[in-house]
Amino acid sequence: MSGAANDFSNDARKLRDQAEASANRVGDDAKEELAKLRAQVERLMQERVTPALAGAADTVQDYATRARDTIEDQADAISETVRERPLVALGIAAAAGYLIGRLMGGNTYVYPRDRH
Repeated sequence: MSGAANDFSNDARKLRDQAEASANRVGDDAKEELAKLRAQVERLMQERVTPALAGAADTVQDYATRARDTIEDQADAISETVRERPLVALGIAAAAGYLIGRLMGGNTYVYPRDRH
């Protein structure tokens, strides 16, 4: 029986060694595939994504510049109108304040009233 047990032990060792070798090959293959995928992603980033992001950044910068210019123009126009007609501007500001106050619920109390 010891011969059969010895053969079984040798077969088990061989199977274990083969399994370890296969696992090592699979692990190495997976590492190699992962390295290839990483290189492809980096190449795609350099070739496609980076130029697209640069174009998008230019577009956003252009819109921001246009918006700033428009706001500055509007502010200048309002300032000019206020200088030319200060009473009209004051009346419009008072009316706007009144309307905003009414829309906000008309509650002007900062502290709650005593309810004794």
